[in-house]
Amino acid sequence: MGLFYGNKERVRHQTKKYLLAGILFISKYCFLRQEQFLKCVSMNLQDMKITAQKAGKKVVKEVDHFAKLERFIAAVLIFTPAILYWADLGCRDTFRDSISNYHFMWAGHWFGSLLTLAAALFIYNGAQHMSAQKEKQALVKKAKSRFGKGYNIIFGVALFGVLFFDHITFKWTHYIFASIFFVGCALAMILTRESRINTLGDVLGVLTLVFLGFHLLLEYLVWKDHNPFTLLWAEWIGLILIAIYFIAESLQRDRQEVAAHLYD
Repeated sequence: MGLFYGNKERVRHQTKKYLLAGILFISKYCFLRQEQFLKCVSMNLQDMKITAQKAGKKVVKEVDHFAKLERFIAAVLIFTPAILYWADLGCRDTFRDSISNYHFMWAGHWFGSLLTLAAALFIYNGAQHMSAQKEKQALVKKAKSRFGKGYNIIFGVALFGVLFFDHITFKWTHYIFASIFFVGCALAMILTRESRINTLGDVLGVLTLVFLGFHLLLEYLVWKDHNPFTLLWAEWIGLILIAIYFIAESLQRDRQEVAAHLYD
């Protein structure tokens, strides 16, 4: 009987010993697995952070490049009539009646090159906005959506129409495309309500329409064929006003990106 109880006590002791050893082994194994898991998570978070930083730097570079592009468009618009006047000095020392009239100057390639450049830049501006809609990341999509305006594609195509259809052979076609560009740009400045430069856009858009209307008033009701305020001056002023809006919009975007700590 004593032997039986002795064996039973020994079995109980051995069972407890093995049970404790098993618990220790499992605890140690779980701790090691947890440590590996935390290390893995830490590495993944670090990778995600590096990826996010790279994506952020990429967006910053795109913002910077796009701002430079917008200001280059503005410069092209402002100086186009002056460059055309300079290129035409071999034939005449005065400005022509309109920008479109430079289509017929002896160095007509200047007219074609400048309008092609301006048209391509407008189309690229609009295409940048459209491409942003394909972004899968919401924050990147929101940031890139501020790049350009989709309707600038229409204005770029209109400039190509002005280039391909001169104002003598294709009079009405030419003026329809010219109206789409100038009136369209003016209305876009007035109707766009996505930034803090709404008031400036209203003023610039209205002035663009006023100067074009002022020319038409003088041309057809006051001086008719002896109008000193030619279409060239109305167009040039319109281009300058459009360029000012491009620059103001670009600077406003810079302020938005700085406020959002995009450059930190």
